[in-house]
Amino acid sequence: MLTNVYLLVQASSFLVCILLYKTLRKTHFKYFLPFLFITLSVELTGYWLITQGIRNYTLFNVFTTFEFIFYAFLFSKHLKTTVFKKLTIGFMPFYAVMVFLNLQYVQGYNNFHTYTFLLGSFFVVLFCCLFFYESVLPEHLDHPLAKQPFFWVCTGLLLFYMGSVIINALFEYLRSYDLQQEGKKIYGLINQSLNVVLYSSFIYAFILCRKTKKTFSSQ
Repeated sequence: MLTNVYLLVQASSFLVCILLYKTLRKTHFKYFLPFLFITLSVELTGYWLITQGIRNYTLFNVFTTFEFIFYAFLFSKHLKTTVFKKLTIGFMPFYAVMVFLNLQYVQGYNNFHTYTFLLGSFFVVLFCCLFFYESVLPEHLDHPLAKQPFFWVCTGLLLFYMGSVIINALFEYLRSYDLQQEGKKIYGLINQSLNVVLYSSFIYAFILCRKTKKTFSSQ
């Protein structure tokens, strides 16, 4: 049941992005339209593969790599400090190489890349912290955080990837000690709940872009 809710919220974020694209195209949020289309397509394909008893690790290894690179690109557009921007830009090729090395020599192509997923999650959390740090600097205090669309994107990403770090770190434990089936259910339940939070934050950010004529993210 929660899977259906999660996919519905994800599809809703894509629909809202389409409906508000006239406003979003004037900001860096315009990049969400192709991203959400790819995301929804991958999720639906992955869900179908599961129902057919086909492992979807390869699909999600490729997609999550693209996902982390996309978020880094998005942060490079919103962060103002030169060092922070260079960090996000440098992360993109670095992460792609790390995923390749992990799949080629460590975890293999027939498994989900948990090690580099944890690495990507750490960096997204770091990028969120850098954004929050910049937002409370004296020169930015005239931009209330709650009225900044990217603040809500950041909040969703922070909650999602902090939660992902925890559940992926515990995944091997959940699969052991006769907990394999229950562990998968717990993992799925938490992961889907986190996705609902993440895509709900995207929806609110898109709506806020429409309500706010001049946003911090579009400057």
